[in-house]
Amino acid sequence: MKQPYSPVYMRCIEEAKQDLQAKARPELTALPESIDGYDTVILAYPNYWGTMPMAVYTFLEAFDFSGKTILPLCTNEGSGMGSSEREIRKLCPGAQLKPGLPVTGSRAAQAEPELKRWLKANGLL
Repeated sequence: MKQPYSPVYMRCIEEAKQDLQAKARPELTALPESIDGYDTVILAYPNYWGTMPMAVYTFLEAFDFSGKTILPLCTNEGSGMGSSEREIRKLCPGAQLKPGLPVTGSRAAQAEPELKRWLKANGLL
């Protein structure tokens, strides 16, 4: 994001909450010129307030994902994927959305075996 959230966790989640309530579309510092060269997109994000950060909405709305496969990966502390998969379906109606991988943030460093199983199940390993 052009104006990133605070590195202080409690302030960060409050900023994310304000963006969610305002349905903000934060400006990003950069976007790919195109996603045409990709068949599959791994979309990784934290779960803030039951969904993905609004900057992810900015990214998803910038491109046509028709014909693409989206694999969502979401860090969280107990709320799983929240409503993010439903939101991705709304934002990317022409994409094939595969079941996401919720990763508990405090255990992310130990998530490699789970991540490898998920990637293998989706034909990426």
